[in-house]
Amino acid sequence: MPEDTGSALADVPTGAHQSVQIGELREIEQIRAQNRAPRVRWRSLLFRVFRFEEAIILGLLALFITAYLVVSGAPSPERLWAGFAYNFHGRGTMWMFTLWCVVGTAALLLVAMLPMARKGVARKLMHGVWGEAAGLGPRMRATTMWGLGGLRGYIPFLACMGVYEMNKRLIPAIRGDTMYDMQLANWEYAVFGDLSAAIVHKWMHAEWITTFIGWFNLTQLDIHEAAYISYVYAAPALAMALWFLGRRTQFNRFMGALVITGALAYIGYVLVPVVGPKYVFEGRWLEASSGALSFMDDIKDRNRDCFPSLHTAWTTLFLIASWKGVRPLFWVYMPVGIAVYIATLYGGYHYIPDIIAGHLLAIFAWWAAKPLREWWDRRAGVVRETQVSAT
Repeated sequence: MPEDTGSALADVPTGAHQSVQIGELREIEQIRAQNRAPRVRWRSLLFRVFRFEEAIILGLLALFITAYLVVSGAPSPERLWAGFAYNFHGRGTMWMFTLWCVVGTAALLLVAMLPMARKGVARKLMHGVWGEAAGLGPRMRATTMWGLGGLRGYIPFLACMGVYEMNKRLIPAIRGDTMYDMQLANWEYAVFGDLSAAIVHKWMHAEWITTFIGWFNLTQLDIHEAAYISYVYAAPALAMALWFLGRRTQFNRFMGALVITGALAYIGYVLVPVVGPKYVFEGRWLEASSGALSFMDDIKDRNRDCFPSLHTAWTTLFLIASWKGVRPLFWVYMPVGIAVYIATLYGGYHYIPDIIAGHLLAIFAWWAAKPLREWWDRRAGVVRETQVSAT
């Protein structure tokens, strides 16, 4: 048998008899490759159909449905739906969320435009929307595709908020009366000699601080309310700004990190149910005013959603992502972010371990979002996008 025939037989593991010709071996191998191709394409298609964030949300929903069906004492579907629908009226979470997103996005986009205007390239602002499209028709098509793409990229974050609304009502059925507030409070007493929330509350009422904010006709509660609810619009507004400016890589990583943070935080709420010092040590805290924070109290009530602090985590993610993607927003929001960290303690909503866990969660989510998305996109056959300067 010729040498090339022997190598062909060795290269093509068909197990065929030596009498089979080389051409026939190659034909057999081609047929086998064609038969294998559909399986590879179908597996790749799953990665193409679903985005990375959508897969996480679907996983969360699967966990929720499984827990709902297995756990005894779960709230009725009517109660779940009533609680979910409540958030879409004029005072509910999602309504306020949407309202502040519109206002916050407009403000942040204005800040993001300033460096471009200063450099005399404000006319390029729409490049993130139109790309290289020229003429009315192509630009309208590009705008439509930009809007649909942004909407799809943004929906997982809204879905994440929806899962939270359902998850928080299921935790009591899963964990019963288990809460770890006393353990965290005892830790703070051992380390600081008092609750961290009480210490911060005392510090913030120093005479010079009260005098300073009095010059602006403000109160402590006004400032902390405004800071505490800023997470409602800040993170999603940054995402919209990144998408508008065409910074897709930063947008995708930020949105992935937001969803990862939300998913792990919800798991944390189940594993470590905590309601916060405000609701355990009543009488030591200022109650929410009739203004902005009223809907925050409506959201939280006695929900076991403190460990880790999602306010802290999403604020930290905003600062990281804005530094990487739209740096002017980092400098604008940094004082607000610091105020958020203070407000979580000032209002008696969190313990120090909640805050630490929130920071660590944000850092982990930001780190994990990149390799996880790259792994996902490789299987979907997505071409990596070009990095864009944050300035």
